[in-house]
Amino acid sequence: MIPALPGSVLVLASLAAPAGPGALASYKVGWEREQKGDLTGAAEAYERALSLSPDLAEARDRLGFVRGRQGRTQEALTEFEKATRARPDLFDAWYHLGATRWWTGDAAGALSALQQAVKLKPSHGEARYYLGLTQKRAGDLPAALASLRRAVKLAPGLAVAHLHLGVTLYEMGDVDGALVELRRAVELAPDLSDARNSLGLALIKKGEGEEAVATFQALVKSQPDNLVARHNLGSALLQKGDLEGAIGVYRELTTIDPKSAEAFYNLGMALKQKDDFAGAEEALRKAVAIDPALPESHYTLGVVLWQTGRAAEAVQAFQQTIARRPDDADAHYMLGTVLKQLGEVDEALAEFRVAVAKRNSAEPHINIGQILQQRGDRAGAAAAFAEAERLNRKKADAQAAAFAASAGRSKLGQGDVAGAVASFREAARLAPEDAQAHYQLALALRRGGARAEARREMAEARRLAPYLQDPEER
Repeated sequence: MIPALPGSVLVLASLAAPAGPGALASYKVGWEREQKGDLTGAAEAYERALSLSPDLAEARDRLGFVRGRQGRTQEALTEFEKATRARPDLFDAWYHLGATRWWTGDAAGALSALQQAVKLKPSHGEARYYLGLTQKRAGDLPAALASLRRAVKLAPGLAVAHLHLGVTLYEMGDVDGALVELRRAVELAPDLSDARNSLGLALIKKGEGEEAVATFQALVKSQPDNLVARHNLGSALLQKGDLEGAIGVYRELTTIDPKSAEAFYNLGMALKQKDDFAGAEEALRKAVAIDPALPESHYTLGVVLWQTGRAAEAVQAFQQTIARRPDDADAHYMLGTVLKQLGEVDEALAEFRVAVAKRNSAEPHINIGQILQQRGDRAGAAAAFAEAERLNRKKADAQAAAFAASAGRSKLGQGDVAGAVASFREAARLAPEDAQAHYQLALALRRGGARAEARREMAEARRLAPYLQDPEER
């Protein structure tokens, strides 16, 4: 649990004067026993050193480390805290205290300790890494991103730092940056399953279905018991359009883990996409029976029931979804749609209004406009239709921008820099608030030699998304 810190024995020379020969000898014995894996003997030696010199902070730190390895976490924390009080400038103690507090879920306590650790030793990559994890847990993503970036610079071989930097970039919307870090993590530690799983998910997000499938297939082959990887393989196959392959993966999962609601839910989703509504309903009802609290199962079951002409049952399924996830805009919209078909117009209108309050999208506005129009409220209907048209236009522009950006990446890969610049310009025009469009345009312009314009586009990208990093600054 507690991170290893090589080189602590090097403090022996500095201990000689204040510690006394007996304490120093016991400390050295403890260190030697610790390196041999004799944790009980090491703890006894460190305790003997402390009996001779109670303020020997280094011995308290190592005793805490040993207690942590023995699973005696609270004792470890106590020793680390005593060590920091005995010697406030001891990096090892602050680092171990902060990392252990992080592992125990004490983000606030970890933060103060790790901040002190990096203050004492700014060049320590692992301390920066744990500081980044702690800042992320505390909700400070910009600070976490800065710490994790610093960590991979200081410790470029630390695979977990690249992993968590990649995951953080992914969560912030920088899929390209995430892929760079996740690929590096996999390269450094091929057996790090979290890195390969995260890489596969980022590839799905990027639309690289073939590589995502290959990534998850390799992970499943090397770790057959990794059920998360199997689920993700199914998702990658779905994204690639291989319905039969995905269905096969999910069926196998329901056999391996017959109590997994997620497996039956995913199977139901895949069968629904295949228009096998009977099979989908069977799988989704099993998912609901296994885990009634899973809102996705109720929602998708409701869609299947609606598509197969059972509106009243669909209403119940959507109501079950909303009971479990009140902010689900899609569930409110679908409930409104079914109620409208059943002639329960007042209730339908209320659901459509909740849907747009939860997430402003065109479809509920269209239905609101239709209901208001039927009631003779021309002004209200016109306003609803106008908002729907605005949202549809915005959605179409975003889709066209995504297509243009994809074309730009393809052209850039083929060496057509001018064509790539044109495509990225179109993407930025269609979606001026899309940081990635400006970012990719900046990179293409730089590659074409237009460095002044590239700087302007990079500045705009970073204004929209401060987490984006200029590759020239990496």
